[in-house]
Amino acid sequence: MMRKTALLVALVALCVSQLASAAIITSVDRTRGTAGNRAPIGVFDKDTDPLPMPVGGLMDGNLIYSDRTYTWVNTPAQLIGAEYVSTFNTDKATTNIMVNYAVTIGQPAILAIAVDDRLPDVYKTDGGVVVFESQQEAVDLIVHTWAAPGTFVDTGLNVYVGGDSDRPMSVYATMGELPAGTYNFGLHPTSQNFYIIGAVPEPATIALLGLGGLSLLRKRRS
Repeated sequence: MMRKTALLVALVALCVSQLASAAIITSVDRTRGTAGNRAPIGVFDKDTDPLPMPVGGLMDGNLIYSDRTYTWVNTPAQLIGAEYVSTFNTDKATTNIMVNYAVTIGQPAILAIAVDDRLPDVYKTDGGVVVFESQQEAVDLIVHTWAAPGTFVDTGLNVYVGGDSDRPMSVYATMGELPAGTYNFGLHPTSQNFYIIGAVPEPATIALLGLGGLSLLRKRRS
């Protein structure tokens, strides 16, 4: 147990050194979203881009969304400092589900999505009823234009939305690093909290994901 603890500490130190280097997420272009007027950003339209990530990245007390004053709480040690996109919670489905976030990463990295633990969910639209039979299905839909189903895997870790009953969100991540480039995150037809997009460099993956990272490795080897 002591050796495992020492290894985790070493990996967390590696994680911190990696996250202190050049930013992974270099730009975010939001299109076809929902307009509104909410703190902290104020007035925004369908193409307003998110606020910059707060200094320090993912950590207790930092704002989660561009249009809500919710802050992170109970952040797992393995995830502290990870980069993320401050999406708009207003983009959760009401009448518009066609929002897109084009996220550019400047170096190879693991991409992650945090989704509300109240999924699976049933959401009624004018065109009928959308039924998520699993949380995985909801995640797959977000990236369906470029990623095969199951590309993002449940890490077993949660992040928590303070100010909203400390709402848990499950963290899904790719099983390997993706090359530098632009990746689109879209459809999320549910009225639950909008998803969060994250990125971490490959050498820090196990430290950031902890036991979830070990689970990803086991799945990769099977």
